[in-house]
Amino acid sequence: EFKEVRQRGRGHWEMSTAVVQEERKFLLTGARNDNAALLTSKGYGSISQTSPRICFVFNDSYLGGQRSAWLSKVRAAGFCVEQTSANLVAIAAPDEMLQSLAIQRGSHGQHTMPATPERSLHVLLSEFDPSLAAFLEVPGPFSNRSRKPRLSEELEASGLIGWFWLHNVESAATIAPKYVWSGCFGLSREPLGKVRDYFGTEISWNLLYMNFVARWMVIPAMGSAAYSYVTVLAFMSTGSVDNPFLPLFSVGLVLWGMVMLFFWGRLERRYQEKWREDVNISGRDDVNTDAVLETKVDDETGEVKLYYPEWRHKAKQFAASTLMAPCLVLVLGAGLLSLDFRARIINLDPKLIDGISVGGMLGGVATAAIIFIATRVVCYHWCAVLTNWENYTKRSGYIYSLGAKCFLIDLVAHSFPLIYLALLDFPILSRFAPASKASIMDSLTVQAVTVFTAWWVCTSVFSYFEAYLLQRRADAEVDRVGNKPDLSHEEQYQRPTYQGHLTTNSWMSVQLIYSFVFAAICPVAPLLLYIWVLHRLNWDRSALLYVYKRPHPHPSPGGNFWMRSIFFIMLLGLAVQIPLILFCSKALTFWLPSITLEDRWGIFILLEILVLVLSSYVLSKEFRGEDAEGK
Repeated sequence: EFKEVRQRGRGHWEMSTAVVQEERKFLLTGARNDNAALLTSKGYGSISQTSPRICFVFNDSYLGGQRSAWLSKVRAAGFCVEQTSANLVAIAAPDEMLQSLAIQRGSHGQHTMPATPERSLHVLLSEFDPSLAAFLEVPGPFSNRSRKPRLSEELEASGLIGWFWLHNVESAATIAPKYVWSGCFGLSREPLGKVRDYFGTEISWNLLYMNFVARWMVIPAMGSAAYSYVTVLAFMSTGSVDNPFLPLFSVGLVLWGMVMLFFWGRLERRYQEKWREDVNISGRDDVNTDAVLETKVDDETGEVKLYYPEWRHKAKQFAASTLMAPCLVLVLGAGLLSLDFRARIINLDPKLIDGISVGGMLGGVATAAIIFIATRVVCYHWCAVLTNWENYTKRSGYIYSLGAKCFLIDLVAHSFPLIYLALLDFPILSRFAPASKASIMDSLTVQAVTVFTAWWVCTSVFSYFEAYLLQRRADAEVDRVGNKPDLSHEEQYQRPTYQGHLTTNSWMSVQLIYSFVFAAICPVAPLLLYIWVLHRLNWDRSALLYVYKRPHPHPSPGGNFWMRSIFFIMLLGLAVQIPLILFCSKALTFWLPSITLEDRWGIFILLEILVLVLSSYVLSKEFRGEDAEGK
C-alpha cells in the first residue's frame, strides 16, 4: 500500500511537472494559429480564430531572461502570447475582455457602433505598460511613421523594435473578391460590413465610395461607348466631331449626374448613421500623432486632454490659404506653357483639319505630361506640407483638408487650358493661337480627349506597374494550394506598409471631372472611368489582404473630402454644359434653326441663375461645417 501511495504521489508530481513544462513551452515557443481557438486565459474567455492579434517584433532570436519575464507578465495580465518565429510574438486578448472594455469606456450612444476589437486590444496593451503605450503610437498621416518612444529599461532589455497588426485567414476569405471583375453590372455592398469590422471606418468609406461610382457608372459607360461611336462617324463623314446628338448626350449625362448626387447624399447619410463609431474608448482614437499638441486637465473629471489653441489653428489656416498661391500660379503657368507648346506643334503641321491634327494630339499629350509633373511631383507635396503645418488635432481633419487642397489643384490644372481655349484663344509666347478659329468644338474635343486619354494611360500604367511590383513581392512566399500568400507571421512581416487612398481618390476625382464637367468634349471619359474603377476596387480589396500589412483600423466621422467633391463636380458640370451647348457647338441649330444670338444669351443667363440657386441650396445643405469642427 505504501508503494502504491508513493507511486500515485509520484504520478501526480510528474503530471504537475509536465503541466508546468507545458506552460513554459507555450510561453517560450508558443502556439500556432491553427490551435488558437482551443486556448483559454485565466477565466477571461477564449481566443477565437477571428480574434485580433498584434505582432511584436524583437531584434534577435534569444528568448530568455528579461524578455521571458516580460512576456510572463503579459500573459499573467490575461493576454495570450503566441511565439511563432525566432523574433515575432503575437499578442491576443479574449473576446470577453475586449467587449468589456468597449462597454465600460464607450459613450453608449443609441446609434453608436462600438469600437473595433483591434482598437480595444490596442487600448488594453497601451494601458498595460505606460512605456508600451508610447511604443504603440499609431503612425501619423503626414510622416507615415511613429515618433521614437522612450522605452522602459525592461522593454529595452527585451529587444522590442516594432509592431504590426496580423491578418487572419477566415476574415480575409470573407472580404476578398470572389473573382477578378466582381460585379460588372452592380456590385454588392454586403462585404462592406465585414470590411468595416476588419479594417475600420476610414478604409470602409473609401471602398463604399468606389462601390457607389462603379454601380452608377454602368449606364454612362454604355452611353459613352455609343456616343463615341457616333462622334467617330460624324468626323469620318463631315470632318468634324460636332454632331446633332451632342446636346442629347450632354444633357442626359448631366441629369444622370444629378440623380447620382441625390442617391449618394442619401447613401452617405444612411451609412453615417450605420457606421457612427464610438471614438471615446481611449480619447486618442482620431488624434493626429504628427501634430504638436498641448495638454490640459479637466477640473471636473481630472481627465488629461490634448488640444491646440483655436486661434493659432485659424491663423495657420489663413496663412496656408495664402501660401497655396504659388501652387495655383504653378499650375496656371503649366497650363499656359502646354498651350503654347500645342500652338507651336500645330503650326508645324500644314495639314490642319478643323483643329484636329497630329499636332493637336501631341499638344494634348504634352499638356498631360506637364500637368502631371506640376501637380503630382510638386503641388501635392506642398499641399501635404502646408496641411501638416496647420497642425490639425484630428487625423480625419488632416485628411479632409489635404483632400480639399489636392482637389482644388487638380480642378484648376485640368480646367484652365480648356477654359482658355474656349474663351480667349490668344497667342501666349509665340504669335500662334493654340486653337483653330474654324471650329472651337473640334479643338476643345481634341485637347480634352488627348489630355484625358494620356492621363488615364499614364495613371493606369503606373497603377498596374505598382500592382505588378507588389504582387511579385507577395508571390515570393505563397502556399502550394491556392497561389496566395500563406498569411504566416513571417510573410506578413515582409510586406510593405499601406499608404492610404490619396492616390486612388485623386485619380478617380480627375476622371469624374472629365466624365461630367467636360462630358460634351470628352465622350470617352465615362467608359474609361468605369473600367478603371472596377479594376481599382478589386485591386484595393485584394491588396489590403494579400499585399500590404494590415493597416490600423482608424475611425472616420463620415468619409473625407473626396466623397464630398462629387457635389462640386456635378454642379460644376451642370454650369459648364450650358455654354458648351449654346455657344461652342453648332448642334443646337439643328434642333432650333431659328434661334438667335440674343436668344442664346437669354437662355444662358436664365439657366446659370437657376444653377447658382440650386448650387447654393445643395452646398449649404451638405456642407454645414461638421467636418471642419475640431480639426
